Amino acid sequence: MKNVLVTGASSGIGFDYVKKNLNKDFEFFLIGRNFNDLKKYIKNKKYKSKINIINFDFKKKIELFKFKKIPKIDYVVLSAGVAKYNLIKDFDEKIFDEVININLIQTSKFMSHLVKNNKLNDYGSIVAISSISGFKMAFNFNYAYSISKAGLKAMIETLACELSSKFIRVNSIAPGMVNTPLKKKLNHDDYFTKIDKSKYLLGKRYANPREISDVINFLLSNNSSFITGQTIIVDGGFTLTK
Repeated sequence: MKNVLVTGASSGIGFDYVKKNLNKDFEFFLIGRNFNDLKKYIKNKKYKSKINIINFDFKKKIELFKFKKIPKIDYVVLSAGVAKYNLIKDFDEKIFDEVININLIQTSKFMSHLVKNNKLNDYGSIVAISSISGFKMAFNFNYAYSISKAGLKAMIETLACELSSKFIRVNSIAPGMVNTPLKKKLNHDDYFTKIDKSKYLLGKRYANPREISDVINFLLSNNSSFITGQTIIVDGGFTLTK
């Protein structure tokens, strides 16, 4: 059995990844803030015994997380994140600090503590959810978000170097827009959404969470045994139109 740790597991891509893999020989350690949807999903199901829920908000100091209470982990999925629009000319320091802190600083600190506390098994794999914003291109309103995701690229590359001696692979995925609760919070304008979707070459649509989960599974598995320090773009051809 593999031990799998997922941050941001209570919604979006993290939640979808968990649902997609419940039938595998995994024990899950799920970090998030509100697990009501997950609890409803696994109610009266045989999967309940393999799920360990850890209520923890990445706004808190990472040092408060009880690392010693979790076992050594084989697979890590880093999907905790926040996105908030803010033009530079209307710079809001509170928004900037929140986005940078959760997406980059806290995620980097969390991984540092996992390594420091020797919580990663040899021959494991780590996948972080990044974005085409900050990796491949830039957008208006996304100042803090783009900076945070660009920083994730440096994080996974550095981790890939340092953990290679233990044969632990570290990669990330850079999606375009994905149909998650986060997307619904950001896009309220149907006209804008229609125009934006038209730029996605494969079907004029946004990605479904399962399409990101499929790539997570590939990068965690031995099928990607010689891939590390890479960011895989999953955007339906959106960046080809820029």
